[in-house]
Amino acid sequence: MPWGRSILAIVTTLVVVGGMASLYVMGAGIWRPDFSNVPGVNPQDMAALAAPYDDVSQGRDAELAASLVESNAGTQAEIDRIQTLLPPGAATSSRLTTFNVATGTDGNRLWGVREYEYPGHVVRAETTLYRATASEPWKVSGFNVNVLSREELAERTFDIMTEPRGVQAVIAAAVVFPLFILITFWTALFRQGLKVRWIWLIAIVLGIGTIYADTASDALSFLPISVQLFGAGATWSGSAFDGWVFSASTPLGAAAFWLFAPRAAKSV
Repeated sequence: MPWGRSILAIVTTLVVVGGMASLYVMGAGIWRPDFSNVPGVNPQDMAALAAPYDDVSQGRDAELAASLVESNAGTQAEIDRIQTLLPPGAATSSRLTTFNVATGTDGNRLWGVREYEYPGHVVRAETTLYRATASEPWKVSGFNVNVLSREELAERTFDIMTEPRGVQAVIAAAVVFPLFILITFWTALFRQGLKVRWIWLIAIVLGIGTIYADTASDALSFLPISVQLFGAGATWSGSAFDGWVFSASTPLGAAAFWLFAPRAAKSV
């Protein structure tokens, strides 16, 4: 039905345009993810995830040492080393950029990365918690801190003009391919007399074989057995310490449509 096709055209357009808009909002710094108050996640667990950094930054060495799964003679020296890295004063804000919860026969694990904003620095604290059963308190099985100044972060800020040619090409493809696929999808959706229309539509939206570009390391990689909707993707943790990973897949279905799909009959 024509109205059904129109709705489908609107939905696919919103998916592509909305995805690009969300990438712009994150890339421009308008919004940054914060999972500190995720519905369904125990607030006490989130507090336990933040506790190690609170302890080390406020000089509660004994409390941090007592919370570790394993402590030895070098524990205090490691705590001292971390404290020398931390900028002076108190953090102006913090947010949980990434977290993961795992439950299995070998116990429960909670992992997260929290960033702390200081006037001249940003601190990244990566914490892993462990407990054998849900009734036990969390213990710290891993804790790592990285610190970068604002000047260092400015040098790491994503700028397409300074990226290598290969990375620029993947980013360009990640923009062009979805638009090419979307236009092809519209054409197939409304072309009169097109046989097996739904098979064509499914083939058009799939990109085959994916090349990835990491802006943090400028590394390129290729995965031949891979399928992406609308032929492109982009991921970023939202962390100032991490780069974007752009991906683009060959729009074989869309190309095949323009080469082999029968054209609409001309009206006499």
